[in-house]
Amino acid sequence: MTDPSDENSRNDLADSLNYVLFMLDSREVITYVSSRSTAILGFLPEEMVGRPLSTFASPVDDSRVGTMAGPAIQDKNQPAYFRMVGKDGMIHTAALISPSHFGGSDGTMGIIGKSSTGEYGEKIIRQAITSIHLFNSIVRHDINNQLTVLNGYLSLIEQDKSTIESPGIVRILLGSTEKIHKIITFTSLYKDVATHPPGWINLYRIFQGALTTFDAAGVQITISPSCRELELFCDPQLMKIFPQLIDNSIRHGMTVSRISLGWRPDNENAIIVYEDNGCGISPPLKPILFQRVNGKKIGFGMFFVREILAISGFTITETGTPGKGVRFEITVPAGSFRIVKQIPQ
Repeated sequence: MTDPSDENSRNDLADSLNYVLFMLDSREVITYVSSRSTAILGFLPEEMVGRPLSTFASPVDDSRVGTMAGPAIQDKNQPAYFRMVGKDGMIHTAALISPSHFGGSDGTMGIIGKSSTGEYGEKIIRQAITSIHLFNSIVRHDINNQLTVLNGYLSLIEQDKSTIESPGIVRILLGSTEKIHKIITFTSLYKDVATHPPGWINLYRIFQGALTTFDAAGVQITISPSCRELELFCDPQLMKIFPQLIDNSIRHGMTVSRISLGWRPDNENAIIVYEDNGCGISPPLKPILFQRVNGKKIGFGMFFVREILAISGFTITETGTPGKGVRFEITVPAGSFRIVKQIPQ
């Protein structure tokens, strides 16, 4: 039984520090977190207690946290340093510092400091900013092209020199204004890129969220239960790719009646697999599916998907069979995903 005086002393000490104090049991599961976790990490103590320490570790450290927190550290007098990720995606320096015997059970004590961006998070942010510049450049180029078309034909009408009859010119002008509208709509997709730091997101939850934005009546949608366990460390805008994939299936799949999402391990990587049973991608389009190619009816959607995934270091390929449906495979590199399993009671 815990001595109330010990528990009060621990709480008083923890609350007086400008750090988060935490404790682990022999399974590296968090058993105690000080109240400073809310201010520093953004997590309530009850959101952390009962979960493995690796759940909150940065993607570059989560695989080695277990070895640091094991029995070996209790034989050392020096701290073992690693990095943790707050709710806002910021990186915090943490250390395992000594054994703990609070509560009558052996374990490990640690502290977590204030945030820093961290090398991994900074890499994602830098790539996000690069992508914003790319998107802005494309938008400026495409709008300027359409303004050139508009100005050219309006000038011909003004000078009454056009050899095209008025209805034909009107169709051309309306086509240009529609293209400008689509370009402006595209800007709304990436306007929030790099406005929030990278962090952990759950694959199952973001796909479920994408489904709420569509009327998929008549389409059977299946999500593998294993998706509940997969979390990705990425730019938050990654959640916008699944609405694009679903929209692609519904609008272009023609005969789509089934959509599925799953994932599988592949050496050290994770492969997320999105499939439908529609008409698939024709062979001539496959090589340019994710590109911005003038004169092709590809649009911004799949190009946007590729670029948003690239921000977090993910890649996408289409491996489906024409006539049988699309199969998009998203490769998530080691360190950018983790498996979160429920801890036995």
